[in-house]
Amino acid sequence: MVGETKKRGTKIIFFPDDEIFETTEFSFDILSQRLRELAFLNAGVKIKIVDERTEKVHEFFYEGGIRSFVEYLNKNKTPIHPQPIFINGEKGGVEMEIAMQYNDSYDEKVFSFANNINTHEGGTHLVGFKAALTRTMNTYANTNNLLKNVKENISGEDLREGLTAVISVKISQPQFEGQTKTKLGNSEVKGYVETLMNEKLATYLEENPQIAKRILEKSIDAARAREAARRARDLTRRKGALEVGTLPGKLADCQEKDPALCELFLVEGDSAGGSAKQGRDRKYQAILPLRKILNVEKARFDKMLSSQEIRTLIAALGTSVGKGDFDIAKLRYHRIIIMTDADVDGSHILTLLLTFFFRQMLELIERGYLYIAQPPLYKIKRGKKEQYLKNEAALQSYLLEEGTEDLILRFGSDERTYRGKQIIPLLRQIIEHQSLFGKVVKKGVNEELLKIFLKSGVKSGLEEISELEPYLARMKENFPDADYMPGDQKIIFMLGNLRVSIDQHIFDAINSYEYDLLVESQRKVEAIMGNVAATVATEEKQLLETESHEELLAFFLETAKKGLYIQRYKGLGEMNPEQLWETTMHPENRLLLQVKIEDTVEAEEIFTVLMGDQVEPRREFIELNALNVSNLDI
Repeated sequence: MVGETKKRGTKIIFFPDDEIFETTEFSFDILSQRLRELAFLNAGVKIKIVDERTEKVHEFFYEGGIRSFVEYLNKNKTPIHPQPIFINGEKGGVEMEIAMQYNDSYDEKVFSFANNINTHEGGTHLVGFKAALTRTMNTYANTNNLLKNVKENISGEDLREGLTAVISVKISQPQFEGQTKTKLGNSEVKGYVETLMNEKLATYLEENPQIAKRILEKSIDAARAREAARRARDLTRRKGALEVGTLPGKLADCQEKDPALCELFLVEGDSAGGSAKQGRDRKYQAILPLRKILNVEKARFDKMLSSQEIRTLIAALGTSVGKGDFDIAKLRYHRIIIMTDADVDGSHILTLLLTFFFRQMLELIERGYLYIAQPPLYKIKRGKKEQYLKNEAALQSYLLEEGTEDLILRFGSDERTYRGKQIIPLLRQIIEHQSLFGKVVKKGVNEELLKIFLKSGVKSGLEEISELEPYLARMKENFPDADYMPGDQKIIFMLGNLRVSIDQHIFDAINSYEYDLLVESQRKVEAIMGNVAATVATEEKQLLETESHEELLAFFLETAKKGLYIQRYKGLGEMNPEQLWETTMHPENRLLLQVKIEDTVEAEEIFTVLMGDQVEPRREFIELNALNVSNLDI
């Protein structure tokens, strides 16, 4: 005790031990996701995270608690009742909270927590919830004669179609199964949750008959669709389309029978499929050519099974599909590799396949069996020497290495001198500047005007267009012929043949995050160039003298490209079988991306936004991320 204070709390400072941890770099995004989850689970608690490395700040506060959590999970879907159903209570020292809301989708998302720990594998609290939901809903439906014309039995699976729910229990003596604490084992919790749900949900349904009717109508539709899917599955089985013993004709299978040693390449189109079949190692590599498959995010199970491409894929994998039928033990390949072209169509097919695996074969991803091939984007050739480069960044690095070899860069009269690879970091800074400059131009700012703004020190963070006037007045020091006319919510800027209306659109662009980065990048480039000329020379002679950073970068890139042949591959079919094997399929040379799920909630949201029925969230996502696309190949 050192004195009086009204402040209360605990401050903990810790540092990860680099002798124990391979990496000691903290991820702001992963921490933010976990803290958001904790704020949802503890209503009224405010949690703030600050990253002092980048000045990023997130603050989480949800008075609605898990009700807000359910609304957050459903924000890109269409709910069939406006407010989540909220149930809470306490029994035997166990505090229980349940929030649930139905939407018009076809999948269920039920998240369970015990003492704020995400019990991914469920447990007794989840078992109690599901049992009570099925019993209470069926009891209400029978009591109110809502099933009189329904031939199908309404199962728990039908009653959970389109359900988003969060179950949170707080228990003083939790018993978890396994070291990872992903499954709750307290047997008494099942009865507590079941009793609470039976009582409170029954009351809610009686008090809200219209909502109850809409939920049960959806469940009846789900039962009919399930029955139709069963008939479709039986039909396809009779035809042999889903049977392991009857492999699809398109599949070029491997000789190895041990799934742990086998690989299946899902290849876009027959052309690339042909190259892959010729180039593969037949002993352990199988090839299945596919066209675009159905978007399963928008389709019910029976419609999905009507797709020939999906039936072919399921048959090749050997696991069957659907609750009760999917069996991971029957998977014929423990490495499933999606191999598509590096263009828009290829990205679309990749996204459709990822949606299928996420929605219908999630366990396959969780076990680490799904991969994405990384075929090279470029082949470069100088003389007889050939080399493959995987992407734009690799090409850029190659050109910078080649373009600076044996060259000397000086600023002023030998004041600063750089040789060979020492030049590369300076050129990367100029490249970053040009990239940021291009992004701001894409926002609608005239290139010449943007150069003038940067040279005149115009900063972001202005609140009114009129605040630009002092900057414009100072521009005359650098540009004596410049002039401007203030107007209503805009300023007309004139310089020579340039005449630009600086309106709200341009004003917003120079208040953007990209412009802020550009101003900082401009400062760094000016520090590199200084106020002196840059010269490039060999040991024998001078090759270039310039005061322009654009001209300086262009010189090094053009030097690198002399005598260099660059081929950009748009499709896998452009490679011959030997090239495809050497670059993309040979285990010693290839690069694979393993598909993992780090945050189920985030993954759920992104699939719903990009692949779901709602157009507005998708448009908003595209608008927010459009400028981050470095190479859109249309």
